[in-house]
Amino acid sequence: MLNRADILLIILLLFISLTPLLFLTSQKPDRVYADITVEGKLTRRIPLSGHTGRDTFVISHDGHSNTIVVEDDTIAVTEANCPDKLCILQGPAKKPGDIIACLPHKLLIEVKGEQPKADLIPMR
Repeated sequence: MLNRADILLIILLLFISLTPLLFLTSQKPDRVYADITVEGKLTRRIPLSGHTGRDTFVISHDGHSNTIVVEDDTIAVTEANCPDKLCILQGPAKKPGDIIACLPHKLLIEVKGEQPKADLIPMR
């Protein structure tokens, strides 16, 4: 059975092991951008960080059409002639790691970010 000292030791060890999480801050990337690929080929790279206003453009390929809107620091597909319209339902993407995909049109929008070079740890 556990006595009071064992329980205190377990709590102390848990606290010590979770303490670094308090000091680690999630760093925002310096530069956030979206890569748009069609059939695996990079079609367009759009900077999202620092973007203001609203830009609209159409990606057309083999009769397929997707209307993409970049508004402030987000990107979204607002119109598409695909049958399921799932790319529209995914909503706007903003953070690095967000992805919008239109599988029937083989369109992929990936939001990526770059950290400042000083923060990178060189590999040996």
